[in-house]
Amino acid sequence: MSDGNSHFLMAIGRIDGGLAIETADSALRDVIAAVNRSGKKGSVTLTLEVSPNGEMGFAASAKVTAKAPQVNFGQSFFFMGRNGDLTREAPNMQQLGLMADKEKSNG
Repeated sequence: MSDGNSHFLMAIGRIDGGLAIETADSALRDVIAAVNRSGKKGSVTLTLEVSPNGEMGFAASAKVTAKAPQVNFGQSFFFMGRNGDLTREAPNMQQLGLMADKEKSNG
């Protein structure tokens, strides 16, 4: 049983002043949001690489990777307006005037 002192957390917390933890936390929030939107699974991986550094020392580096599920978006259709702007109104189509008829019946 652990005495509450975690070598792993201590090492991760000291790499680049805790930047690895902050990066993993941010990635986890992004993945959770994408999982919530898509209903698909995602993952965050924190890798701690340890290598020898001299006869008795060790060097540790961290890598954070995230795989957020892709959200599928629907399609919308647009036309190009006279000034090159996007519009939902088809060019050379007359308005039906439904709003004008509605206003006449209310007035």
